[in-house]
Amino acid sequence: MCGIFGYCNHCVAKPVGQLVQNLINGLRRLEYRGYDSAGICVDRADGTPVIVKRAGNVQVLHDAAVTANEGKLKMDEIVANASGIAHTRWATHGPPVDKNAHPQSNNDAHEFAVVHNGIMTNFTEMKQFLEGKGATFKSDTDTEVIAALLAYLYKQQPTITFGKLMMEVMKLVNGAFAIAVKSVHYPGELAACKIGSPLVVGIKRAATAHADPASPDTPAEPATPTDGVSKAAMRHRRTTSSIGDEWDDRIIGAPAEPGEPVEVFVASDTTPIIEHTKHVMFCDDHDIVHVKDGKVHIFNAKRMEGSDKLKAEMRVLTELETELEALTKGKFPHFMLKEIYEQVETVVGSMRGRLDFGTGKVRLGGFSREKRVLFTARRFLFVACGTSLNACLAVRPLFDELAHCPIMVENASDFLDRKPKVFRDDICIFVSQSGETADTLRVMEYCKEKGAILVGFTNTVGSTISRFTDFGAHLNCGPEIGVASTKAFTSQIVCMTLFALLMAEDSIELQPRRNEIIQGLASLSANVAATLQACDEPTKKLAAQLAGAKSLLVLGRGYQFPTALEAALKVKELSYIHTEGINAGELKHGPLALIDGDIPVVILCTKDAIIDRLRSAVQQIKARNGRPIVVLSEPDPELEKLAETVIRVPQTVDCLQSVINAIPMQLLAYRTAVARGNNVDCPRNLAKSVTTE
Repeated sequence: MCGIFGYCNHCVAKPVGQLVQNLINGLRRLEYRGYDSAGICVDRADGTPVIVKRAGNVQVLHDAAVTANEGKLKMDEIVANASGIAHTRWATHGPPVDKNAHPQSNNDAHEFAVVHNGIMTNFTEMKQFLEGKGATFKSDTDTEVIAALLAYLYKQQPTITFGKLMMEVMKLVNGAFAIAVKSVHYPGELAACKIGSPLVVGIKRAATAHADPASPDTPAEPATPTDGVSKAAMRHRRTTSSIGDEWDDRIIGAPAEPGEPVEVFVASDTTPIIEHTKHVMFCDDHDIVHVKDGKVHIFNAKRMEGSDKLKAEMRVLTELETELEALTKGKFPHFMLKEIYEQVETVVGSMRGRLDFGTGKVRLGGFSREKRVLFTARRFLFVACGTSLNACLAVRPLFDELAHCPIMVENASDFLDRKPKVFRDDICIFVSQSGETADTLRVMEYCKEKGAILVGFTNTVGSTISRFTDFGAHLNCGPEIGVASTKAFTSQIVCMTLFALLMAEDSIELQPRRNEIIQGLASLSANVAATLQACDEPTKKLAAQLAGAKSLLVLGRGYQFPTALEAALKVKELSYIHTEGINAGELKHGPLALIDGDIPVVILCTKDAIIDRLRSAVQQIKARNGRPIVVLSEPDPELEKLAETVIRVPQTVDCLQSVINAIPMQLLAYRTAVARGNNVDCPRNLAKSVTTE
């Protein structure tokens, strides 16, 4: 949740108005994360900081900062060395009002301006301590406490460098957070740090994309190149695991030339950076970033424990493959609709280079290299939340069928509450679109402590899950901006299906089943395209009928029960209609009491081995004056006669039918929300990346 965007330029002449616009544009890229207020801090040409912040959306902030120019900025003044920070806030400490918006500062002179994601768990004690030292507070936030703490520590040591000051703050602040700071005491500089919350650094340089590891506090240890890569960089590579296919990277190491134009960006993810540069570095936990004179210095507080001197580290720059066009809506009115239609391509992207349709051979990055570990596992333990959890449930029956060991699927938050036993020979599989889901990360830490093998499935290169699992795979479905996940869900199913196929690759007995699934994967894109075409008009008509509904039930069974759960999640989070996903086998065990002539019921009745059991459920609903809406993959006169509405989708192999059946439900949820006048891409109270528990 929340979004940080920071900017620092060196020898790059820009008018103040452009700096303001860049900060606001960065926040627009972060809107999908969820927020209720926004703000910026930028310098005038004389170095005086100005903060403008507002409850409401980024457009409200834009009107205040640009149209009304409440900061009285001279927009045409040119600055060559400046810094700015911006933030979209999700209320935790204090309601979403102007005074609680970020940036927060320690006083009216804004000596220290802070933007902050996450929660400071010891803020009450720290606030009481600082009040005892004379500090006063105007907001309800824990972030203002951080600003006051910075000012207090600086007052104790007025010659302290910005990097060391951030180190001292990290020692005193408890919780999971990402922080970016600018200060009048460090003009033109920018500092940031993180524990548990994502932080990305982008570098734009005229000639090279290098940054100096030398610190203003102490010189870095000289590194001896090894095949063009420094030993320090090799150490870093060994301590941070990459998952999925390899990507090009460049080493941060060469000092900037004097007077060389450099722009540095700090953000919660890559979306606000990509329009400026593709060269980024993903921060580790306990990292401190210090930008000064066009040079980026990276320190890690944990690896420097016991040392009073800062020692900068060599890091790797990743070159992003995302194109700016992927972050625009194109011809579509909403990102979500665009992403629904992109599934024709994304299901292929998740398989590209990983499955040979001729030989049936699966090449899935680290999975193929670690087959011995996989085949000697005690069990596979899938851990996820929300849509990712539903994707895990969707592939569970396939793993039951093809894998050699027991399969468990765990809700990450419930797992944390129970803390069940985990063993060294368990394969713990963490699934998250963002790769930063807080509960999932906490389970990952728990399983790592127990010595289990960690595997990741995520859509975000450089995310915490991608860096700290032993191996895994990226979804390769491109950025997903809409808060309600669509293409990530179907790509998760595809990627995990490839994993299941890999597990059965050497089994002669299972080859007919593998071949059936591979044929289904080969035709999946065509079937997705046919589904979008077939369901376009029916979902429009049905959405108009459901727009006034107060409740909705979605039933499925077998492979389609997780699809029912995902369908219910999409409808409720977008339309705000109470919706339940129910296993059709449980209908007689309570849910049947809900059936009457007012509540619509969607039943997923696509043909598979248990279609007769679903027919029985539809008959029971119809017998109680229910309103069955039936999803069919093949003609079925009996069901068509019972149904109030029929939605037709293509038939595919049972374990991939979830991908097909999810699409009409995504369209239905989208169009019902539009009919009700809701904000489809940013549903109320929700965020794309749930990075606090």
